[in-house]
Amino acid sequence: MMDYFTIFPNHSSTQVPLKVKKIIPNSIKFPLWWVFKSPQRKIAPSIILADLAGLIIYLYRSLIPAAGMKRISICTGLYNRSEQYLNHLLPSIKRMKSKEYIELSVYDCGSSDLANLESAIREQWKGSLVYASEQKAFSRSYALNKAIDQSKNEYVFICDADMSLPPDFVERFSDFVTTKSVWYPIYFFLFPNKQTAVSNENGVWETYGSKGMFGSHKITFNKVGKLNEDFHAWGHEDTDLWERYHKFGYIVIRNKQKNFFHHWHKTFNPKYKHLNEQ
Repeated sequence: MMDYFTIFPNHSSTQVPLKVKKIIPNSIKFPLWWVFKSPQRKIAPSIILADLAGLIIYLYRSLIPAAGMKRISICTGLYNRSEQYLNHLLPSIKRMKSKEYIELSVYDCGSSDLANLESAIREQWKGSLVYASEQKAFSRSYALNKAIDQSKNEYVFICDADMSLPPDFVERFSDFVTTKSVWYPIYFFLFPNKQTAVSNENGVWETYGSKGMFGSHKITFNKVGKLNEDFHAWGHEDTDLWERYHKFGYIVIRNKQKNFFHHWHKTFNPKYKHLNEQ
């Protein structure tokens, strides 16, 4: 759980006593952060109206699902993450209730961890697959932009290889993603060697982050300028795009999504680097 000073970095210990910050529950911290300090707040105060609209749409669609389902391309950029793709993401897609609406779009930057990843995917997946490989230094932004460009469907979901998607993914995506809205589901971040289940012992909800996985209309994604390929180190390209969706006036829908998991691997994320040796 993030503490008060992570959420409100301009505050000092003289302003908020240590005992006070420890007793403030996350259920209160997060709404305060969301209203006052979330990244999109620096764009304009009026952005909060679009965020509130997203909350209303989420609540409405949770009660009254959208009619019909969308065809979705699940787009992944890879470099030496073949095992994660084959053992986590792909099995979760195969378990989906409506997997016939799914196309896989994979762009690989010359992985060497498996002799023929495309064949391995095709052995497990009999649905639509668009696959390309290039000998190139890996950049998450570059590989995902390529995966989206080559996809055939109008709607895309950007997803890393180390994720498990929920069985009702197609239904949830169809509820929330339109030409005017994008969906940023919050995943549950699993700690090393933990069961795929939500509990305080197994991991944490990535409430303050979790912006790397999202659903969008393809035209919408292109209109806001795609992922910025100037980012090469860990992170930041996701928040940059998140802010641009807000700047362009799109409604961003965000929720803790049941059965949406991030599986552990060694990380550059400073929050979790201490767990790398476990």
